[in-house]
Amino acid sequence: MIGVLPVWNPIHRLNIFRALMVLVALLSIAAAPADANERYAAYIIDANTNEVLFSRNGDVPRYPASITKVMTLFIVFEELEAGRLRLDTPLKVSAAAAAEPPSKIGVKPGSTITVEDAIKAMLTKSANDVAHVVAENIGGSVPAFAQRMTRTARSIGMTKTTFANPHGLPNSNNISTARDLAILGQVTMRRFPNYFGYFSIRSFTYKGQTYGNHNKLLGRVAGVDGFKTGYIRASGFNLLATMQRGDRRIIGVVMGGQSGSSRDAHMRELLEAHIKRSTPSAAPLLASNAPLPPVRPERPVTTMYVPSTTVPGTMVSASAAPMPYFPASGDPIGQKIEIALSEEAVSGQGDASPLDEVTTASLSPGSDSWVIQVGAFNGEALAMSALSRAQERAPSVLRNASAYTETVKLDGETYWRARFAGFDRGGAEAACTALKRASFGCFPARN
Repeated sequence: MIGVLPVWNPIHRLNIFRALMVLVALLSIAAAPADANERYAAYIIDANTNEVLFSRNGDVPRYPASITKVMTLFIVFEELEAGRLRLDTPLKVSAAAAAEPPSKIGVKPGSTITVEDAIKAMLTKSANDVAHVVAENIGGSVPAFAQRMTRTARSIGMTKTTFANPHGLPNSNNISTARDLAILGQVTMRRFPNYFGYFSIRSFTYKGQTYGNHNKLLGRVAGVDGFKTGYIRASGFNLLATMQRGDRRIIGVVMGGQSGSSRDAHMRELLEAHIKRSTPSAAPLLASNAPLPPVRPERPVTTMYVPSTTVPGTMVSASAAPMPYFPASGDPIGQKIEIALSEEAVSGQGDASPLDEVTTASLSPGSDSWVIQVGAFNGEALAMSALSRAQERAPSVLRNASAYTETVKLDGETYWRARFAGFDRGGAEAACTALKRASFGCFPARN
């Protein structure tokens, strides 16, 4: 039987033409953020492996806008972890803070707001007035707090970030990159699992007024459970987000969106595409998504709040090796980035002097094969102070350990590792478990 070729009449041709035009339009929309928008940047990493899954303009300077508040919250969590703040600590409102432009919740000069309400106000309403309140109460002034923000950023590997204020309002010196903001998200999740749940709250009621979260992906896209939006005219619409499905978790950054809805759609597209490419983890990255108060140390520590002061040294890393900074060049897809996790990402706080409680007779590792490290600092006094704080947090597991410091060179600079010796592998792991339960960073290492 001889086949009969179809007759392509004008209607058929028109339908095919229309279908092709629709396809071209869809492809144009997908390409538009990268091709037509000079403010655009995007970055996706696998939170379990630190592998870069997607990068467009990842290292190009951008204005973070209100994503800046994630670093402000990072420092709040540090203060809570250290016992210098509590969730019910009242923060005093100055006239300057009350005068900040929107978004704001309208706190009044001379009034107070609790730390927990401040956290929620910054994450839902993105309250600039409250971010200013936090900066003044922790840092003593906005400039001092911004300096601490920048030190903290550099210490965790955000090498191209400078913070000029705590809220992200327009300032030409408030600069970051998509890569750096992904780092901030990753380190925040790992450092503060007890507080990460705050990033997923959908609304917040304060003095009779309810504020919804600006992150519209929460509750609408399965697995999206945190982080922050941002917008100023110079930046466009920004979003730092994370998605978990099963044992897979990724972190995404989109910057320079033309609108909130187009930014959200692009983020959703990226997350949906790359969650499938991520690596399942044998254990969840986060122990809990519920915002819980910090675990109490085994014996009391000083909880009096003192505004921060600048200390000559800053903490670098809690790893057994010098802090691995992120490479400055662009990221080929599949490259694994390294994050700098630390007991305190920046030690602008606490006593810089050695404390008498630290056992310092042994200044080198003992004969047992394992040690634990609680930090690396660019000042020996700071390393000694960290050893003392560790002994305060978990005295029972460190009672027979020998505290010591050792130096390491990095880029011509000398850093002091804060370590305890005298463990076998099981003992080192048990000690780190106890310290982590007390909200204190720890890393076991073979001697």
